[in-house]
Amino acid sequence: MAEQTGLRYQMVDVTPGHVVMEHDLMSRAMRSYFSAEQVAPVEEYREGDHIWHFAGTAQAIQFDVRDNRSGEIIPFRELLGLTYYGCAKPETALRRLGDVAHENGISVYVAVAYENPDGSVRALASEKIRVLNALFNDRLRTPGKKILILPDVFDLYRTMSYGEIMIDFGLTSMEAD
Repeated sequence: MAEQTGLRYQMVDVTPGHVVMEHDLMSRAMRSYFSAEQVAPVEEYREGDHIWHFAGTAQAIQFDVRDNRSGEIIPFRELLGLTYYGCAKPETALRRLGDVAHENGISVYVAVAYENPDGSVRALASEKIRVLNALFNDRLRTPGKKILILPDVFDLYRTMSYGEIMIDFGLTSMEAD
């Protein structure tokens, strides 16, 4: 269907589920993961020296992107969510940048990734950021409207609570008719 409409990229393998947030009381470590279960798991469990406790959940989706020219499937399993700039704290660089962009018809989002297994912050590769921008901009129907998806150079993963990092369902549901 996407090839008929001329769209280069298409969201595929869309899986609804939950982002599950956990914390360890002793080390104060936090982490998150995607669960495709109908009901998000909330059980406490031990893993090595950690006892992971449920801290919260948010509805989310996980998806891949197909390049309709090459047939390549580009996985986005590391994507935690797309955070709208308006969720950033006032007077931050992201908020100022987003306000200027918004005045010019550009909606700014930040692609926030899950952490690496060792707890370090993971960033989406530049090519994946480019693909996300093309995917969502190709589906816009409002003349003069643009979307700009940026990598998390603003450290949102570390400075925002998990509850503030959400997938924008209006953005990710923009599929061709």
